[in-house]
Amino acid sequence: MNFTDKQVSEDIYPVSIYAMMVLSVVIFLITDLVRYKPIIILLSTSAMSVYLMLIFGRSLIVMQILEVLYGLFSVCEVAYYTYIYAKVDKSHYQEVTGYTRAAYLVGRAVSGLISQTLVSSGFSYYSLNVVTFCALTLSGIWALFLPPVESSIYFNPPEIDMETGKSIETPFGRRLAYGFKQLWKDFVSAFKSFYVVKWAFWWALATCCYYQILQYVQPLWEQILKDDPQNHGNLNGAVETAYTLISAAGAYGFGKLEADWAKYGELVLCLGSLLIAGILFLMSRTSSILFAYGTYILYALVYNSMMTISNSEVAKTINPDSYGLIFGFTTFIALLMQTLLTIIVIEDLNLDPKTQFVVYSGYFAVLSAIFAVKCVIDLTRKKFSNSANVVLASS
Repeated sequence: MNFTDKQVSEDIYPVSIYAMMVLSVVIFLITDLVRYKPIIILLSTSAMSVYLMLIFGRSLIVMQILEVLYGLFSVCEVAYYTYIYAKVDKSHYQEVTGYTRAAYLVGRAVSGLISQTLVSSGFSYYSLNVVTFCALTLSGIWALFLPPVESSIYFNPPEIDMETGKSIETPFGRRLAYGFKQLWKDFVSAFKSFYVVKWAFWWALATCCYYQILQYVQPLWEQILKDDPQNHGNLNGAVETAYTLISAAGAYGFGKLEADWAKYGELVLCLGSLLIAGILFLMSRTSSILFAYGTYILYALVYNSMMTISNSEVAKTINPDSYGLIFGFTTFIALLMQTLLTIIVIEDLNLDPKTQFVVYSGYFAVLSAIFAVKCVIDLTRKKFSNSANVVLASS
């Protein structure tokens, strides 16, 4: 579309990040209120609008409006991830979570495979927009026929007449008051536990940088390809397929891994963050596109494996009804942090893609150091506690 790299990085991409942060609060609150399905339809509609603009739009302002709609599409995913919980019994939560995650991962893998096949067969990048728009149109039609949600956790709780067994229509104001009361109650219940705070803290900060890496890894690859024309051709689609499938395998494996995460959690978060820091630093310094692809896949594997642990540990500890609340709040914190990261790294410092990834490496190094300090504090406390017990026993 003849935009410069600077326009893409500074004037176009950041708009979606800011839009996501603002819209995430609104969408999260109204998702439960309107009972999920309308938000899923909005998700499909906004995505279709994005690709219509990619097909027909050419001006900077159109691309910026597109990014706002892309931000709306992204935050509406909270409805996709939580709709199923409103339709099934709690006993099936773990099972349907697996279905939802599998659908996302398989879809992304198939997307990468189809796009790489089309591009390798001579199709233009422009044609991928048309293919995507057609797929989104089908998903939008499918969304129209999803079964409606009769009740929801916070703003539409079922009220049953004990004599007739029929639902009672509750006044709107009463439903709002009840909903916000339950939201606050579940929020306080979840975050008064330091164990939840610890895992959610890593979840939010790691996801913040994950979003940023997904947003800006393409410019990094473009810079590597431009700096060395001898590099292999564009294999982005194949890389997306490999990254998704390998990450899925890692997430599945760690989902089955039995360990005392209460005992070793801080150490795992410390070492995992340090490993990610090293991977991102190598990615930022390489001049080989194949090595950059490989480190990206490795990063995604480590991140998704650790996220599996973080999500499951939080889910085990909180009220199952409030998982959507905690997911939404943690995602909001991630988006807020990403906005700050974008303002500093992209807007103020105006760093090139390779230098950006050095910053992201340092970001995870600091995250690792925080949990390293926590490990040292715990070990010191344990040592003094054991020493005190020995003194008491000897006396």
